[in-house]
Amino acid sequence: MTFLPIKRLLLFFLSVLFFNQSIATEPSEDRTKVEFFEKLYGVQIEGIQPLETYKDPDSFYAAIAKQVGIPNKAFAALEEKYGWKQGEDFILSAVVKGGPIGDHWGVMVTKVPTALKDAQTKEQRMTLLKKMEMKFVIVGYDGSISFPKESGNERQKKESSTKAKKD
Repeated sequence: MTFLPIKRLLLFFLSVLFFNQSIATEPSEDRTKVEFFEKLYGVQIEGIQPLETYKDPDSFYAAIAKQVGIPNKAFAALEEKYGWKQGEDFILSAVVKGGPIGDHWGVMVTKVPTALKDAQTKEQRMTLLKKMEMKFVIVGYDGSISFPKESGNERQKKESSTKAKKD
């Protein structure tokens, strides 16, 4: 008779274990599955293969980010905060990082002078390259936007180079 409560207890723990495993592996909760992002953003994502088929996981996440509009959100945020916009003078290029950990996308945006493609000499290219800028934007899964603060060393380097240019 003492065996029956032990069996029930064991059965209870096994059922809890099974139940927890079935919840954890549900595709809509697994950030390595396209279904997670379809549910999160309420869009149909097409043409993305399973994560395991990509040589680099960043390619998988970048393809998803592009389809849900993450680069465009970063471009809009940079236009609002810094006045960056694509046009005749500059193009914006984005590299998106994401993954199964964290509730955000990291987007490195580079502002490149369009005249760079027509530069004839090395000096012209070097002058135009000095006009290039980069900013890092964090786009949260909830749509929030943030800009990481520069470290003291990076700020000092910029101030030093700006001061050297003026002299």
